[in-house]
Amino acid sequence: MNRNLIWRAVAYSINTYKYQDEVHVFVDAPDQETAKARIYERLAEEWGIGKASMWDDQPARIEFYNLWDKKELRDMALGTQVPPGMPLLESGWGEGTAIYDTQPLILVASARLREALEHALREVRV
Repeated sequence: MNRNLIWRAVAYSINTYKYQDEVHVFVDAPDQETAKARIYERLAEEWGIGKASMWDDQPARIEFYNLWDKKELRDMALGTQVPPGMPLLESGWGEGTAIYDTQPLILVASARLREALEHALREVRV
């Protein structure tokens, strides 16, 4: 049985009419290659970016980096591991405490994975 993992990446767009700030995006996928494809596909839809034409000098495109799965994110986390979504939202460390992203773009389809992230977001916003 091939189970999906949750994957997080930092994404942004280039050469678009509407500039996209860097944002943490989450997808669920069984492996890294599928996660890359799903991130690109879902962001293209979300941000209204079509396929590049051969006539475009500087085509709009989506870039992303730091694609890590939930195990890697948990292993890197310095803050709390409870609830389970908290390490996935951790985006840094400052003044002796973990910093959490409170406005990620959740592109996951799985209800179970979405609930883990939404529960953690409720905790961060308290």
